[in-house]
Amino acid sequence: MIRYLVLALLIFPAIAFSCKSFGEITAFKTLDSGGSGKFKAIAASESGLPGYVFYQPKNIGEAVAQEHGLPVVIFANGGCNDTSFPFERMLSEIASHGYLVIALGAMQNRLDDRPLKKAANEMMTEALDWIGRASQTKGGRYFSSVDMNNVAFAGQSCGGAQVLAVASDPRVKTYLMFNSGIGDMTMAKADRQSLNALHGPILYLVGGDSDVATDNAKLDYQRINHVPVAFANLPGGGHSGTFEEPLGGSFTRVALKWLDWHLNGKDANASTFLKRDLAGFDDWEIKAKRFSGT
Repeated sequence: MIRYLVLALLIFPAIAFSCKSFGEITAFKTLDSGGSGKFKAIAASESGLPGYVFYQPKNIGEAVAQEHGLPVVIFANGGCNDTSFPFERMLSEIASHGYLVIALGAMQNRLDDRPLKKAANEMMTEALDWIGRASQTKGGRYFSSVDMNNVAFAGQSCGGAQVLAVASDPRVKTYLMFNSGIGDMTMAKADRQSLNALHGPILYLVGGDSDVATDNAKLDYQRINHVPVAFANLPGGGHSGTFEEPLGGSFTRVALKWLDWHLNGKDANASTFLKRDLAGFDDWEIKAKRFSGT
């Protein structure tokens, strides 16, 4: 009997270890009581994909039963760093509304609890590759749990440049640029020519004149003429936005309006960006172009 078991493991290793490879949470924490959405969220470390944080509904089965597959957001961090610690309140809040967010860099409890490194651009596509395989692996936590037809790439500051560097990935449906714009710079292997790789609607969120990314974001907005683009500005928001506020503040609420519109089919949200229906966003300035009717 032992001989046959060993033989089976040698012949079918992927099957034998599929459950362990896809969907074993090794550590987690809760932020802002799990968020304001209908699914309490956690930030988790996943054994099958170390070096990332998975922001997700804690009861992912319940979320999938209601949402029929969670849209996926891959997030690159400010400074191109391998930590999402400064953005975890926003990312957890997004997850609580029925999203799976995978952020570059291992989970931290304090920003100084490990040395920081630069995250490679390829980590974004590798995360998408992994969750795609995991969603097809029976017995794993993520089996049939994600909607690979509704994927966003998002990034803050230098992380936005990383988004542009891998923007050509055909699986991506929409993009979010937080306090970011490439302008005439070269950063993270991206430059103004990288804008040509965009193939879906893109949202820029900036923090006014005190945000060092605002001028570059304005240049990008002017130059993008082949895909729909929106520009959301919070005067006085600065380069750090509202990420440290409870639930990630109003930057998060604007981002959720966009994500729910483009990845969850909530077309009523379009009015926030196309008709400047800014109820609840009184301090924001929003404009858009290349959308139908604009």
